[in-house]
Amino acid sequence: MFRRALTLFGQGGGFSGRLPRPTGTRGSRARSSGTNNSGPSSARTGSLLGGLLEAGLASGGLSLLGDLLAQHLTSPAGLKLHAIDWPRSVRIASFGFLLYGPYQYWWYGALARSFPTRSLPHFLSKVAANQLILGPIVVSAIFAWNLGLQGQLSNLPSKLSNDFATTVVNGWKFWVPAASINFFAIPLQHQVWYMSACGLLWVTYLSYSATHKQSPLAPKMA
Repeated sequence: MFRRALTLFGQGGGFSGRLPRPTGTRGSRARSSGTNNSGPSSARTGSLLGGLLEAGLASGGLSLLGDLLAQHLTSPAGLKLHAIDWPRSVRIASFGFLLYGPYQYWWYGALARSFPTRSLPHFLSKVAANQLILGPIVVSAIFAWNLGLQGQLSNLPSKLSNDFATTVVNGWKFWVPAASINFFAIPLQHQVWYMSACGLLWVTYLSYSATHKQSPLAPKMA
């Protein structure tokens, strides 16, 4: 269960990502459908809900760890237990649990159905879709989530203007090489852990980006 959840979460580069199959053999499912027409539908619903929950738990847990790591790295003297900004950590973790994880579960299932092979063209298509579609959605969502839970949603336009482009482009700089290394160099049996480690680093940066003002990509013209 934990390994499958990490697989779902650590897909930021868009390599695999697949919906879990209902348990049981074809024969057992066929016999079940002959005796109870609601059986396959119930199994699919249970599998979907279980997958969403697993993805949410994995994403929420790694988002919490990522935020704590971000707080530690940005604390001048290192993070102390009494100095942890727990409301901030809860905001970031709840984003992972309630939105980021379940949305990734749906997204990577859709990608797996659209680009089902391990070929280079399908890999490149997944990476492009992730960076051009998923990335901007996630960045906008975490900015809105963090500000909204603080009652500061009116600051969202300013936050997007200042930090959106920088965060998206940094995502490209991180995930395109990370996914390429995963595709070309990481043995299959190690890919889950590699991409999960990449996912942890990414949510660490997302937490920082959502809670700090960053330098713009280029100075604004006067």
